[in-house]
Amino acid sequence: MPAHRYIQAILARELAEEIQPLAPATIDQIERAAERAAEAEKHRERTEQIGFRFVDLDRRFGI
Repeated sequence: MPAHRYIQAILARELAEEIQPLAPATIDQIERAAERAAEAEKHRERTEQIGFRFVDLDRRFGI
């Protein structure tokens, strides 16, 4: 086996060992980010509804 192939194999193995422990943590982070994004979307929709109501009140009563 040429030296560069051996070095590549060693580096690939080390990289694979580093990636494996990160997988569950990464999945948890992705799930939490998705939950936060869904909650942020709910808040954005609620804020938008309140904004529309305010505009409507402003048009009706000049508040």
